[in-house]
Amino acid sequence: MDRRPRSALPELNMRQLESFQAVAEEGSITRAAARLHTTQQTLSAQIKQLERALGVILLVRDSRGVSLTAAGEIFADGAKTMVAGLMELSARMNTVAEQSINQLRVVCCPRSTASFLIRIADRLEAADPGLRVVLVSVRSMPESLRELESGGADAGLMWLPIDGNRLRYSVIGQDSWVAVLAREHRLAGRERLPLADLAAETLVLPAIFLSDPAERYWAAALRPAAGRPEPTVLDTADGPIVTARRQGVWLAPESLGRRYADPATSVVPITDAPPIDAAVVWTARASEPLVTELIRAVRAAVEESS
Repeated sequence: MDRRPRSALPELNMRQLESFQAVAEEGSITRAAARLHTTQQTLSAQIKQLERALGVILLVRDSRGVSLTAAGEIFADGAKTMVAGLMELSARMNTVAEQSINQLRVVCCPRSTASFLIRIADRLEAADPGLRVVLVSVRSMPESLRELESGGADAGLMWLPIDGNRLRYSVIGQDSWVAVLAREHRLAGRERLPLADLAAETLVLPAIFLSDPAERYWAAALRPAAGRPEPTVLDTADGPIVTARRQGVWLAPESLGRRYADPATSVVPITDAPPIDAAVVWTARASEPLVTELIRAVRAAVEESS
């Protein structure tokens, strides 16, 4: 590793800082990856990129987890300050700029909501040629929430519940749950499935939950059989892969499950899972007239597809 001192850090980015901060606080790559709703491989790669950019080793890995080197201890303190400072700076800039009435920044996750929101953005701009809709891309739903809370976006489309009262939301519909199974799975030919029929299966859920309590609620609601392991929560893109490889059954909101199912899988509605609410979420800084137009466009698109 290049150990030469660096006078500037041009390769650092917010994602690397947040990843390192999570690992430093959790003392474990596994727990930090679960907290960030990403894979251990992705998180490890981000830490290695950060170490290369800095030219120092930050973590020592052993059988008990990870520990910080002396340089890592110093950087952990600085990274926490940098992340908080950048979030505050973003919020201050947005407040001063007061966000033009002709611009709406909508956060979207390429693996969950991007394709739908692209259509919504096109509709809004076609109806109002003076409006610019900016789609802010993130990796996951929890990151979408952080973008809204830090001032990096004005609104987004998410599944409820949302903890706290800093954000406003309007429910635009309910999504039922489906099971995505390999074509040759013994249950793939069924028209509908009760959860009891999945009691013996390894279940996987998409990382769409915005808090640990929400994740625990849905993990319990979708695995009612006592004594069985709770579903594993994986990155949205990993669910269809697990299913296609015949390593488990992916449970997802119907709109998500049908969008990501491939020819090697079968989508079967679940009869007795509680529905999950989908909502447009926005910040107090967002333009209320533009949010109203966004909600109207989303509801119209949902009605057209139902």
